[in-house]
Amino acid sequence: MTNRTYTDLFDLIESLAGVDEFAPTESTKILAMANRRLRQAYDSCDVWPRYMRLDARPAPNGIVPYSYDSANGSRMASSATRSGTTVTFVTGGVDFDVVVGQNVTVSGLSGSTNPNGTYSITSVDGQTVTYELASGTGTETYTGTGLLTPVTMPDVEIFMRLHDRNPVQGVGGWEYDFFVDSNGANIVGNYPELDGFFVTYKGIWDGPYTTASANIPQEWFYYAAHATYADFLRMDGQVDKAMAEEAVTQMYLDTELTKASQQRNMNNLFRRISTYTSRQSR
Repeated sequence: MTNRTYTDLFDLIESLAGVDEFAPTESTKILAMANRRLRQAYDSCDVWPRYMRLDARPAPNGIVPYSYDSANGSRMASSATRSGTTVTFVTGGVDFDVVVGQNVTVSGLSGSTNPNGTYSITSVDGQTVTYELASGTGTETYTGTGLLTPVTMPDVEIFMRLHDRNPVQGVGGWEYDFFVDSNGANIVGNYPELDGFFVTYKGIWDGPYTTASANIPQEWFYYAAHATYADFLRMDGQVDKAMAEEAVTQMYLDTELTKASQQRNMNNLFRRISTYTSRQSR
């Protein structure tokens, strides 16, 4: 994903306004108006590609929280062994707070076949988890002080879909209904009492941006520039010019919304209805 700087955005707004430099008070207002428009762009579509996420996330008590505290999932090893490519990591008396498919980083172990690195959990059973190495033969018991730390996951803005397995890597997965409250996504009919799900969701907005920001999405750049310029015209009392500029603004946003919609209809994260003449996303 391409990013632009706020300096680029500000320079374009100045060019549209035909000024060499805004007054300090105007510059402050420009930043505030730009953030409003950038947030508006974020809110205008739930499937912006840069904010779409798919993670395996724990669901304590049948609820997937908005935030995941990776520190709560860190565990020290009481033993760690390898059989072929499968590493079995066991804690001493503390159940794991991770789920199958979740990414974790393992460190502190020593052996003939290095088990340290970032891996996807293949099984969880109380105080035991397993993960797969790329290669390995025979068996061994690892030495050292092993530490398993879940990879940090972004917070959730909007829950989209929940599956019992990765929906883009296999077939036959079950999708669960849910309702959302202040705690997160509450699973409806959680049978057989799963403790984690593959969650498709929209990530949190990156703003509000500052004058030093260098992560303004390219797909919103021209929309934000023209929209902020329209707001400036309105603030300056040039309402007719502002309305004309809004038409240009909407053109840029509609173009990017169309791109996002087309990509949604071509991916597997959303339902597809196929007939002999068409395929649609629902």
